[in-house]
Amino acid sequence: MDENKILYAISVEDVMNVSEEVNIPFDEKDLLFIEDKIGDFMGSKWSEAIEYALQELKGGK
Repeated sequence: MDENKILYAISVEDVMNVSEEVNIPFDEKDLLFIEDKIGDFMGSKWSEAIEYALQELKGGK
């Protein structure tokens, strides 16, 4: 098993797509701010997302 494989990532393209969807423009200089805020939002919730996926897997077996 490749333990270093990335399962999910948010790219600049993802941010650009959402920016267009919600009509909130940003500049390249804003990316560090956006990255920081995404990290604040996700916080420890990433472990909850993993637990949710594992519970769904367990329930489906």
